[in-house]
Amino acid sequence: MDETADIVVIGGGMVGLACGIALRDRGLDVVLCDPGEARARTSYGNAGVVSRGSILPMSSPALWGKLPAYLRNADRGLRLNYAHLPRIIPYTAHFLASARASRWRRAAEALLPLTSAAYPAHERLAARAGTSERLQRTGWLKAYRTEAAFAAAALEREILSEHGVAFEILDTAGLRETEPALVRPYARAMLLTETGSVREPGRLIEACEALFSGLGGRRLRGSVGRLWQEAGGWRVAHEAGTVRARQIVLAAGAASGAIARPLGYRFAVAAERGYHRHYALHPGSPPLTRPVLDTGAGSIIAPMGDHRIRVLSGVELNARHAAPDHTQIEAACREAAGTLRLGGPLDNAPWLGARPSTPDGMPVIGRAPRHEGLLFAFGHGHIGLSTGPITGEIVADLATDRPPRVPVAAFAPDRLLRWPRLV
Repeated sequence: MDETADIVVIGGGMVGLACGIALRDRGLDVVLCDPGEARARTSYGNAGVVSRGSILPMSSPALWGKLPAYLRNADRGLRLNYAHLPRIIPYTAHFLASARASRWRRAAEALLPLTSAAYPAHERLAARAGTSERLQRTGWLKAYRTEAAFAAAALEREILSEHGVAFEILDTAGLRETEPALVRPYARAMLLTETGSVREPGRLIEACEALFSGLGGRRLRGSVGRLWQEAGGWRVAHEAGTVRARQIVLAAGAASGAIARPLGYRFAVAAERGYHRHYALHPGSPPLTRPVLDTGAGSIIAPMGDHRIRVLSGVELNARHAAPDHTQIEAACREAAGTLRLGGPLDNAPWLGARPSTPDGMPVIGRAPRHEGLLFAFGHGHIGLSTGPITGEIVADLATDRPPRVPVAAFAPDRLLRWPRLV
């Protein structure tokens, strides 16, 4: 089966769907290619945080002090599969090179316009998709178990303050009053007030799929085999045939690097795997009203509605399709049981997904440097759901030769192609 379109979007997560919707709004004939595995999309398993304060990448200067624990797999926030490590040594080297205060500050400055536009873009998209009730501006919490842990995060608070990101500092009593569901006595917490959260991100994705179809967008279920340039545009091969188009948007998350590689693009990206599991709150517990990052556990607890809690693990660096390793999520669930009054698990097994991660913690958004008509929109790491809607609007600007509504020079694809020995 051969089809034609103005533009093909590869990827059906939050970023890909937002690109498809925004491109349809510009009057383009859009085909979206996606394997159709809803639970496999990283957007499905997200904590749902949409924060203006998500401007500080994982490559924090603080990781140098934690590096010995990371290497021993003794820190719950990160787990390494050493059998996979040789494949990501170049990525890891560049990640460590980014873990300097000067680079952290530059990344924060570049990400701020993107994250500042994220919540309004979510509001616009949710209203059109009929899911505004799933988006709530409740803020989110970063909780610290000790005063020493709170003091160690001083640079983070300094950079947030420099960029006008609003937050409040709570002591043990203030946190108990703000979030009565928490039973663990944290020493301090930071409440980021300019933050919303999406309850059940998977339902938002479903609503966006319906919106895209309602706008006349076409979907092809199946994996993309390859794409190649030809006279007048591009051809994309998928499981059922091919699609010809003038332009391509590669927004396939952690799979994007493998798809781009035959074209000669060897991006420094890695798959950050993460897990979640759902629990019921104890019937006598107050509801949890906002997501909470327990910095001591390296995990997040987030409300998903109907007294249901999503417990999310830290980062696992492993091959994208490796067998699940439940070590982190089991530890996260044990810690969550001491933080909330939890009932029994609501899932038969933990969920697993893979985030597309870049060493500098910034997404890849922009035109391909060596192929006309090819646009990249991936590598969002932990902020894919959050910044997906605004990324879609930016991609639509680029595809129709309009100035992007948010500066994207810092996200240019070629920045990850200059380094030697990239994975």
